[in-house]
Amino acid sequence: MKTVRAELGDLAWLLRMLMLAAIGGAIYREMRLPAEERTWRGKLLGVVPYDFRLPTPRRVLDAYWNPERDNLFADQPFGVGWAVNLPVLLRSLGTLSRRSGGEETVKKAAGKKG
Repeated sequence: MKTVRAELGDLAWLLRMLMLAAIGGAIYREMRLPAEERTWRGKLLGVVPYDFRLPTPRRVLDAYWNPERDNLFADQPFGVGWAVNLPVLLRSLGTLSRRSGGEETVKKAAGKKG
């Protein structure tokens, strides 16, 4: 019988293999195209986004901190998969509130003085 630690290790291995397969699939997909048609971004199986262009500060910020959007997940600014839009996550956890004009404020934790 496997321990919980061993089971989690197996799950981590499986997730790493799936990520490597996704990266390999995205690169294979791009390499099959003629050089002038390669964009190095797209979707695997029409679902999983990938982007191998050099990330810009704007794309990183849009992926991880975009309070104007209501989507929790955004395309990764580099790599395969999704990024978590932190303002949406914090709002859903109740630690961030939206003011008029789209301005965000962090709520103080209950019971803390400051």
